[in-house]
Amino acid sequence: MPTFADWFARSPLASALRVFLAVALSMAVADWVANGSINLASWQTWVIAALASAVPTVLRWLNPADIEFGRGAQVVDFEPFDVWDEE
Repeated sequence: MPTFADWFARSPLASALRVFLAVALSMAVADWVANGSINLASWQTWVIAALASAVPTVLRWLNPADIEFGRGAQVVDFEPFDVWDEE
């Protein structure tokens, strides 16, 4: 059963969500710096910018040739290894 961490690391939806939240937070901080306070009057600008920034991830997911997120991508189960592990 996949864990949340696996889903968060591999899912195109999680990638788009990470980008969306990062840009929305950046827009809020930029608004705070410009005005001296966070004013929710410009929340639509934050959401539009965040949605636009998530478009590349969605396009990668729709591309069947994309080996990471594409519809033709294969799920490879591998065991993580420790580079400091001595044999």
